[in-house]
Amino acid sequence: MLKPITEAANAFQPYRVTRSSATAVCALVGEDVLLIGDSFHRPAVSRYNNDVKTEDADYTHIEQTYDEGSDDYSGHFKHPHEFIEPERQEFIKRLPAGSKILDCGCGPGMDTERFSRLGYEVSAIDLSDRFVRLTQKRAPAATVQKMDMRHLEFPDGSFDGLWSSFSLLHIRAREIERTLSGFKSVLRPGGLFFAGLHRGPKTDWVKTTISGMERDTYVQEWLQTEIESVLRAAGFKMIGSRPFVREGGRYPLLSILAHV
Repeated sequence: MLKPITEAANAFQPYRVTRSSATAVCALVGEDVLLIGDSFHRPAVSRYNNDVKTEDADYTHIEQTYDEGSDDYSGHFKHPHEFIEPERQEFIKRLPAGSKILDCGCGPGMDTERFSRLGYEVSAIDLSDRFVRLTQKRAPAATVQKMDMRHLEFPDGSFDGLWSSFSLLHIRAREIERTLSGFKSVLRPGGLFFAGLHRGPKTDWVKTTISGMERDTYVQEWLQTEIESVLRAAGFKMIGSRPFVREGGRYPLLSILAHV
C-alpha cells in the first residue's frame, strides 16, 4: 500500500552534476509560467508496427530508431542511470515493497529489473519490440508488453507509482496533457510520478542524437517552467524539480518527482 502523503514534502534542491551525483552545486528552480496547449490530432495506424497507434511519421521514426539501436543502447546503459539516483531513492523511500509500479517506456529494462529485485510488483511497457524482449529476459518477474504510453490500457487506479525515465520526452508538447491525463488515471490517490526530460532554451520538438546508440530521432525539449505548469494543470503536485547536466552528457536535463 502506498504511504499516504500527509504534509508537503521538502523539494529536492536542483543542482548541476559535476563528478557524480554526490558532488553538486545548488541552483534555484524558476518561477511558473503558463503553457497554452495545442490542439490534438486523431491517431492513425503506424506504418512500422500496425498494432500501435501513432500520430505521424515522427513517432514511427522513434519506434524504428530504438528497435534498430536497441543492442547499442542496452550495451551502453547496462545499469540504472546513476545521474537520477537521488530521485530513484526518494521514489523507493515513498513506496513500500509490494507496491505496484508502471515502468513507462522501460527501454532495455534497467529500472524494471531494479524495482523487481526490490520486491515491487512491476509492469513495464515500451514502444520498441526489441526493448520489450530485452526487458522480458532481464526481469522475468515483471509483466512486460508493447504499449504506446499515450494510450495506456490499464484500469484506473492500477499503480502506486509511475516511472518514466527519459521516455516521456518522446511525446510532443501538444499531446502531453492527454498523456498526463492517462498517467493520472492509472495512478491511485497519492500515487507517485517520476519523469526524466530534456531541457531547452524553449519548448521545441527537435531531431537529435540519442546517447548510447548514436542515432538521431525526435525529442521534445522543455522549458522547465512550462512543463512544471503543465503537470500542475494536469493535477500533479510537485515534490521536486531538478535541472542538471550529467557528466559526459550532451544535453541539459530535468528530473521531476510529483504525486497525484
